[in-house]
Amino acid sequence: MDENKNSTPESTPEEKNIKAAQPAEGEAAPPEANTAGPEEGKNKRSLRNTILTCISIALVLFAAIIVLRQYVYLPGKYEAPPTPAVTETPEAAEATPEPTPYVKKIPVMMYFTGREISFPVESVGIVPYTDSKGNEVKAEDGSTVYTMGTVDSEKVAAWLDASASPGEYGNALFNGHVSWKKVAGVFSVLPKMEEGEEIVVEYDDGSTMTFTVTNVDIYGIDDVPETVMAYDTGDSRMTLITCYGESWNSGLGTRNQRCVVVAKPKDESQVILRPAVTPDPDEECDT
Repeated sequence: MDENKNSTPESTPEEKNIKAAQPAEGEAAPPEANTAGPEEGKNKRSLRNTILTCISIALVLFAAIIVLRQYVYLPGKYEAPPTPAVTETPEAAEATPEPTPYVKKIPVMMYFTGREISFPVESVGIVPYTDSKGNEVKAEDGSTVYTMGTVDSEKVAAWLDASASPGEYGNALFNGHVSWKKVAGVFSVLPKMEEGEEIVVEYDDGSTMTFTVTNVDIYGIDDVPETVMAYDTGDSRMTLITCYGESWNSGLGTRNQRCVVVAKPKDESQVILRPAVTPDPDEECDT
């Protein structure tokens, strides 16, 4: 008998099938079947296109925001005005206190509450009026013309310290840029204001007062009424002034129109009376 033949067990049917599936020596293995169907490939392409489209839209929106920021006022984080503190009145005074010297309150913040815009206020004085080249503008008689100073920032408003404090009897004068270095300023919203809007002023002592807009007017640069810059208007008011319009005066380096917003105390009982301040007659404050 052939020992090799007898010692080799016969293959089972399963083993025969496995052997049949294996390639013979020297033959190449059959290619593996492609398990990814056409539907899966289509889904991957669709997902890739969606992602690219979202990225493109985001880039376009970002570029649009950068361009619009130069011409549309986009306020920073809004800071709500502080809640006024309630002062308790003592039941009885042991002795009559001496009169407290009057201290003029300084405005340090302004809030356009309905528009959720807030910004700091800086005090300015009266300065000579200059043209676009820095030369002083003279009156017809050759005298120097004076005007209210400004703050070189789109984020800050200016208050004329020679005028009334907001809430005092008299006219509190403020100005601000409609734009500065192609960036919209805090007063760029003045032409859009409406009667009845509220403006809150915060003072250096932490107190606040609320004012209500009564007038929104547009004037030519040479047609602004004298009452706009007057110290004594016969009442208590704030006057907010900014440039307006597209017409540019290259000689003076400013626009040819002014937007003027007048606001008065919401509660007339809060108006503060103080000794009248007589302005220097040699200093004519121009708009």
